[in-house]
Amino acid sequence: MYAIETNNLTKKYKNKTVVDKVNLFVPEGSIFGFVGENGAGKTTIMRLLTGLSEPSGGSYKLFDVSNTDRKIYETRSHISAIVESTSLIPTMNALENLKFAYLYLGLSQEIDFNQLLKTVGLIDVGNKKVKDYSLGMRQRLGIALALLNEPRLLLLDEPMNGLDPEGIAELRDLLINLNKKGITILISSHILSELEKIATHYGILSHGRLIKTITSEELHSDVRKSKQFVFKQIDGIEKVLKLEKIKEYKITNNTLTIFNEFDLSSFINSLVKNNYNIIDIISKDESIEDYYLSLLKEER
Repeated sequence: MYAIETNNLTKKYKNKTVVDKVNLFVPEGSIFGFVGENGAGKTTIMRLLTGLSEPSGGSYKLFDVSNTDRKIYETRSHISAIVESTSLIPTMNALENLKFAYLYLGLSQEIDFNQLLKTVGLIDVGNKKVKDYSLGMRQRLGIALALLNEPRLLLLDEPMNGLDPEGIAELRDLLINLNKKGITILISSHILSELEKIATHYGILSHGRLIKTITSEELHSDVRKSKQFVFKQIDGIEKVLKLEKIKEYKITNNTLTIFNEFDLSSFINSLVKNNYNIIDIISKDESIEDYYLSLLKEER
C-alpha cells in the first residue's frame, strides 16, 4: 500500500501554477526524501496533503482513502505534519507544551508524556523553559508534539534547516528510530548529504513538476562513477575520445573527466600513441548533489 498517492495533483494561485500535475507514490513504511529548489512546490504539496489547502486539479489518496471521500478526515487524524514552523510556547517547559497541545487537540487516548520526551531525547530537560532551548531541541520537541496523535505518517518540511552538525545527527537518529516503529516519513531538505543517510526513496521537484522518483538503491546505481585525467596540454583530445568511442565526458582546463565504464588500458595506449602527457589519474564518484544538479540542468 502507498501512504501517499497523487494523481495529476495541481495547485494554482491566480495565473501561477506552483504544483503541476504531480503523480507521486510514497510507499508505506518508507522515508521519502523530497528534493527541490526554493519554490519547487514541496511545501505546497504538504499543505495540500494535510488539508491546509485545496487542489486546483487532480486528486490524492492517503492510505488508499481519496481526498474526496468523507473518510479522509478520519485518515488525517493519523497524520502529523510540521510545515514551515512549529508552534511552541516559549514560556512553558517541554512537558507543559505537550500537555497544552494534548488538550488543545482534544485528544482522548492515554499518553505517557515522559516516555514521549524520552523518545525525542528531551527527558533530561523536560522541565526547562523552551525559550532556553537550542534550535535542535525545539525541532525535537516539535516532533514530540507531532507524535501526540500516534501518527502513521509524518510530514516534515525542512526540519534540518539551521541545525548544527550535532543537531542534524540527533534528528537523523530520531527519524530512523521513528521509521523503525512503523511511521512513514515524508521529509523535504536541501541538505542532500544528510538526506542520503536516511531516505529509502526520493522525489525530485523542479518548478512544480516531479521530474524524477527513485529508490535509494537506484540512486546509488545511477550516480555516476568517473575518472579524471590531468594533462600538461589537452588540445585535440576529442579525436582520441572519438577513436575510443567515449561519449560521456567533460573537459575543464587541462582536466578530462570520463563517466561510467570504459576500456582504461586501451584509452591510455591511445593517449601515449598520440603523445598526450598524463600528469595524474583520479577515480571519483559523483555525489548526490552533482546528480541532483545534473537533473535540474537537463530539466531546464
